Amino acid sequence: MGEDLLKTMKMEVIHSFRWKKDVIIPLSEELSIPIDEFEEILINKLDMSSLEALHATYESSKPKCLMEKLNCDLKLCWIVDVLKIIDEKDYNQLKAKLMIKIAKGEKYEEILKFGKEKVYELLKK
Repeated sequence: MGEDLLKTMKMEVIHSFRWKKDVIIPLSEELSIPIDEFEEILINKLDMSSLEALHATYESSKPKCLMEKLNCDLKLCWIVDVLKIIDEKDYNQLKAKLMIKIAKGEKYEEILKFGKEKVYELLKK
């Protein structure tokens, strides 16, 4: 398969409505990369199957990324891993509760508020 044909096929995937609207535009804006440049980067770095899975992999990464953000915002990396004033079992239970809220699509601010309350309870335990 010629390089020009492969590039054309990759561009068709990248320009499909859902990929462009749900992945390309938001990520390019978030990373402050011009859309056309971001598309070129993806085309050059990813093979066809990775491009075709782009939407699904992006969507599936959201809960993990949100949980990592909550870990940072709740200072759990420090409280659990460094200070060790909340044990792993309690942390895992908290994380499970937070993940349920993420899966239900609750607003980040509400999940964060809930997380702060639970961290406070665990610290007083």
